[in-house]
Amino acid sequence: MLGIIRGVVLRKVKFSDTKMIVDLFTLSHGRQSFVATISHSGRSKNQKAIWSPLSMVEFNADIRPNGRLPKPKDVRLYNICSDIQCNPLKSTIALFLSEFLSASLKDESVNVPLYRFLETSLQWLDQLTEPSSIANFHLIFMLRISRFIGIMPNSEESELKYFDLMSATFTSSHPSHTYFLSQEESRMLPLLLRLDYSTMHLLRLTRAERARCMDVILTYYRLHIPSFPELKSADVLHEVFA
Repeated sequence: MLGIIRGVVLRKVKFSDTKMIVDLFTLSHGRQSFVATISHSGRSKNQKAIWSPLSMVEFNADIRPNGRLPKPKDVRLYNICSDIQCNPLKSTIALFLSEFLSASLKDESVNVPLYRFLETSLQWLDQLTEPSSIANFHLIFMLRISRFIGIMPNSEESELKYFDLMSATFTSSHPSHTYFLSQEESRMLPLLLRLDYSTMHLLRLTRAERARCMDVILTYYRLHIPSFPELKSADVLHEVFA
């Protein structure tokens, strides 16, 4: 049935000289793939902006169960985040988060609260000017989105010594495996979970601490989402913050 589709661009893969596969997380159909035409005209620059990582797009498409991949028509940006596209740091964060979301939302069905969270988050990132907020954005994003996909860490009993990454709970004894936080890191976790976009500027981290936080969060996702891969763009983001 032909209808208006809104979605956030997760990734694109060139299929031929004239076509590419684009994966989106959509408001009305969850994760969905489309076949888009590659333009070689003077409008190709505009097309690049439309299909850039985490762009919010709107178009017409005919989505049918078990049918061919639908083709977007009359594609346009509906929330233009110009600073994400122009700011090298923000565009690198967007590249990393698009790869992160592509791995996290493999089979995600319709989830309106999650979609609204993505919209709000991208608008926040686009408008940020405080350097510490920009540097912490991806950490807070990854922690807060865990609630929408059902793997949020359990911060109850945070007075216990260790946070077990496998069970996602605090424990009084040293876990028998290696996937746990030290006592110092465990004490910090509840504070991180309470931060949001309006307060994340209060988090002051060294380069090494920020890299450690990112690695721990990605390890947590690998433990709780089947086949969650090593993210290639993680190293790029580490280099940018270095």
